[in-house]
Amino acid sequence: MSGNLKQKLTRPSIWLRLVSMIVLAVAFNITEIVIFAVVVFQFLATLFTGKPNAQFTRFGRNLARYLQQIIIFMTFVTEEKPFPFSRWPDEPHEEPLVVENDKPMSSKTEEAETVAENGEAAKPKKPAPRKTTTTRKPRTPIKKTNK
Repeated sequence: MSGNLKQKLTRPSIWLRLVSMIVLAVAFNITEIVIFAVVVFQFLATLFTGKPNAQFTRFGRNLARYLQQIIIFMTFVTEEKPFPFSRWPDEPHEEPLVVENDKPMSSKTEEAETVAENGEAAKPKKPAPRKTTTTRKPRTPIKKTNK
């Protein structure tokens, strides 16, 4: 065995990463079960109360972020180890994903105000009109002639 290969194989950091990856693979599988429980609870909460539970919505968002952190670590995209080797991904409270009024989601986002960088409320941009590439003439019915 060449000295360079032997040196690469005996690096403690790569073996510690393997142990971390095994622990995170187990955490990933446990998180899948927890997500399933959150999905069932949120479905039932929405079924009976008409809206999802805000705390579980936030928890679900954090679980999704945690799974993302596990995946990017295990695929060698980053060297930053996720929980339990670092802090739990606790994103700040954001507005709920589901708005409580009965309007369709697209009209809600058009009417909502956004906060500009200077802290003042800014009017949202109206969506651009749809562009069509061709102009169609209205179809005229074909008259049948009896012969």
